[in-house]
This record gives sequence, structure tokens and C-alpha cells, in this order.
Amino acid sequence: MATYITVADVDSILGAGWAADEHKEEAAFEANAYLTALNLVGIDMDDIPDDVKQSGARLAKCASQGKLYQQQTEGSLESKSVKAGSVSTSKTFGTIDKTTAAAQPACVQLALALLTPWRSNPFAFAVKRG
Repeated sequence: MATYITVADVDSILGAGWAADEHKEEAAFEANAYLTALNLVGIDMDDIPDDVKQSGARLAKCASQGKLYQQQTEGSLESKSVKAGSVSTSKTFGTIDKTTAAAQPACVQLALALLTPWRSNPFAFAVKRG
């Protein structure tokens, strides 16, 4: 796992009161795990860009509040009905769309927005000629 952010970095960016002292190390660990899982590209690990540190700080704060890996439990109720002559049928079900950005907490959405320049497209590939 890469280390993008430290507790000292988060304290410097957000102030010392961003989390209780006993939760800071775990929150920074979770933020680094999250950032590592994003497979960020083009970052010099000896000189982490400010936007990445800002993002990591917000992810750490989010983790300290228990929101970074929070599961979405609310969705929408949908109903479908079909009628053919005198026969009709209906089905009602709940859906949760976990793929949209809106399904993530605001603190995660902000962090991901800051990371846009370093996120790779999983459907893109490099073409090398000659």
C-alpha cells in the first residue's frame, strides 16, 4: 500500500481537531488504502501533489466519521405492471444504484473530484507504434 497522506499531513491541512487522537492513525490508514485502490497514475511518491494530499485529508476525516466505507442502504421502490386483455401482472421491487457518484458520501465525492487528473480510465489502453 502506498502512503499518500500521514496524520501530520491531515493535522496540517484540517487542523488538529479533525478527529479524536485515538482514531487518527486508523483513519489515515483507511485513506491511504482507498487512494491506493484507485490506481492513481503519474504521481511522484517523493513529492505528493497538494490536491492528492487535500483529497487524502478529506478521506481521512471521512474515515474517522465512519463514512468512507459506509454501505448504502437506501434506494428507490419501483413498480412495473403489464396488462394483456383481461390478464394483468405487476411486480414491485427496491433498487439501489451503487455505481453513481451520488451514492457516495459528499466527503468522498469531493476527494474523488480533486483526484480527477490522476485517475485512469479502466476502459482506456495505450497504443504504441513502431
